[in-house]
Amino acid sequence: MKYGSNINRRDFLLAGSGIAVSTLSLNTIALDNTPTSGHNTSLSFLIDRGTSFELSDNDRVKLERAVYDFMKTHYSGMSLQFWQQPFEQIDFENRLTNIIYWINKAVKHHESLYPVDPIWVLSQIKAESLFCEFALSRSLAAGLCQFMPYTARAGHQMIVAGDLPAHHNPPYKKPELAGSLQQYDALIKKRNNFIKNNRSTKFFNLEKALTFMAQGQEAPEEAQNQLDYIAEISEINSSIAEAKKNYVDYLETNITELGKRDLFGQTEFFSRFDERLTYQKPIFAMVKMLANALRVRSGNILSASAAYNAGLSKTWTNQPIYTQYGLMPAYEETSLYVSKIVANYEEISQRYHTG
Repeated sequence: MKYGSNINRRDFLLAGSGIAVSTLSLNTIALDNTPTSGHNTSLSFLIDRGTSFELSDNDRVKLERAVYDFMKTHYSGMSLQFWQQPFEQIDFENRLTNIIYWINKAVKHHESLYPVDPIWVLSQIKAESLFCEFALSRSLAAGLCQFMPYTARAGHQMIVAGDLPAHHNPPYKKPELAGSLQQYDALIKKRNNFIKNNRSTKFFNLEKALTFMAQGQEAPEEAQNQLDYIAEISEINSSIAEAKKNYVDYLETNITELGKRDLFGQTEFFSRFDERLTYQKPIFAMVKMLANALRVRSGNILSASAAYNAGLSKTWTNQPIYTQYGLMPAYEETSLYVSKIVANYEEISQRYHTG
C-alpha cells in the first residue's frame, strides 16, 4: 500500500512500521486510512512524494525518548561496539538531541528532492555506527553515517583527514602518517592494474599444473610466472595492510589526543580535521542520498537503504515492473544491513507512537 499526503504523520508512521515482518503491537491502517483492529493490509514500504515528515519541537523530544528507551532496553550493562564503553557511561541523551536536530533540518532541506522519514534515518544511523561519531570500520569508513573517504570528499565536499596540507604538520599528531590514505588509494589502484594486466597467469592454476604432470609434461616458465604473480600480489597486499594500519593510527591518535574524543567540546578541531566525524555534513549527505534513491526508486525505502550500502546502480533492474521500484542486490551484507534497519525502525516507531 502506498500512503499519500492526505494521511497525517502519526498514521503514516504507524503504517510505515509495517515495513517489518510483523506489527503485532500496532493497529494496521485500513484502505480508508482509519486505524482498525485485525484488518490486514499490504506492507507499507513506499513513501509518497507528498508526505511531510518535519518534526515539531515536541516531536523531537518524544523521538529522542523513544530512541533512548530502545537503546537502554537492548544495551544496558553491555560494552558497545565502536564505543568500547558500557552503555551507562555514554551520554546518549545529548547525542540524540543533536542528531535528531540535524536529521530534522536535513529532511526539511531535501524534501523537494524526496521526503525522507526521520525515524528511518535514525534506524539507519544506528545500524551504521550505534550513534558513535568516532566509529571507524575496517574499510576506512568513518563517523555516524560511515562515509568512505572518496564518497565524503568527492560526493559531498567533506574534509577528510590527510586532505589538507596542514594535516601533514604539527600540531597534528603523527603527521608523518597523514599521507597514508593517499598511499592506500594508490596501492589499491596498483593492485587492480596488476591483476588486470596479468590475467593470463590465471590460466596456470593448480588444476592445469596437475594436468601437465599427469601427461608427463613440464611447464617451468608458466609455473615461475604464477609464482612471481603470487609473490607480487602478496607484497602489494602487505603494503595495503600497512598503509591502512597507519591511517587508522593517524586518525585514532588525533581523535584522542587533540580531539579528546569530545565532539561537543572540540567542534572546531573536528571541522578542520575530518568532517565525517561531525554531525551536520554527514547527516545532510545521508538524507540527500536517501532522498535521491527514493526519487529514482519510486519511494521504495528498502531499495533506498540498499542503495546506501551497495550503490544505487546495484538496485536497478531492467525487468518489467521491478524497474520502477528497484530490487535488493544479492549481497549478504546488504540483506543483513537492511534487516537491521527494519528491526530498528519497528522498535523506535512503536515507542514513538505509544510513549
